[in-house]
Amino acid sequence: MENLLRILPSSPPSTLMRYGLTTVIVLVFFLIRLGLPLGGGYPFLIFFPAVFLSSILFDRGSGFLATFLTTVLAVYFFIEPRYTLVPPVEQVPPLVLYVLISCGIAVLSEALRRALERAQRAEREKDLLFQELAHRTKNNLQIIASVLALQARTVEDPEVKRIFDAAVTRVRVIANAHSQLQPSGDRSMVDMRSYLGDLCRDLGDSLRDVRPVAVRVEADPIELSTETAVPIGLIVNELVTNAFKYAFPDSQDGVVIVTFRRSEPGTIMLVVEDNGVGCPLEVKEGLGSRLVRLLVQQVGGTIAREAGNPGCRVVASISV
Repeated sequence: MENLLRILPSSPPSTLMRYGLTTVIVLVFFLIRLGLPLGGGYPFLIFFPAVFLSSILFDRGSGFLATFLTTVLAVYFFIEPRYTLVPPVEQVPPLVLYVLISCGIAVLSEALRRALERAQRAEREKDLLFQELAHRTKNNLQIIASVLALQARTVEDPEVKRIFDAAVTRVRVIANAHSQLQPSGDRSMVDMRSYLGDLCRDLGDSLRDVRPVAVRVEADPIELSTETAVPIGLIVNELVTNAFKYAFPDSQDGVVIVTFRRSEPGTIMLVVEDNGVGCPLEVKEGLGSRLVRLLVQQVGGTIAREAGNPGCRVVASISV
């Protein structure tokens, strides 16, 4: 039914057009009835679809017209004695019943169409409101990030400035997730390929300075809810930032690769690897490492760190 409504013109046709097309629909079913045997009981039953189509496509007035035309055609061509507009007495009750049912179909079909049109309008309005909410949320988060960035410029202590910069980056990660939101049924979903691509491009631009370090993203076309997408974005942010900080000292060139693929039903593998100096044997857990561990637990996953060949490799298994 909704597919039928999508092909209808945005504005209703004129009365002449509606009634002309209704007549065409009736004639089509009349020709179909001509090809059927004349026996078999009530010959006008084949005309119910013509009434329904006329009503659902146009309005109940078209359905009433279809009812009138099909009644006349049934009486004149298919009810014995044929070629007369006066039906025999025994055919009057079924004809009256046919007219009543057809008029009911016309009224109900028009009501059904209007209800579906209202539902479609409500769905479009909901999508617009959703997009407006996502846009406003993103803008508010960007404002917060900008205020934090301005505050960071006034700080002279390098450690405090680093903390402010990390906070700004994390807020922007959340803001970017809202820019990728798309309504999907009752939930809002994030296109992870686009989200991680934008996130890693921005991280590379802000972290590399003049160092020849590239960031590459290899992601499957996966959509996730914001409850899962935002923690994953924050995990990627921390791991890529750590790779830039520790994997490429002394302006060493290299590449950071972020892989996001569905390994099996219900499980997604997130891998962040680099070809830098490698993983140290002992790592002191700082705020970033604790944040990554907590975020992985939040999305019901596990994380492991291993030496690459060369470089370092972090693998997170995420349940979705």
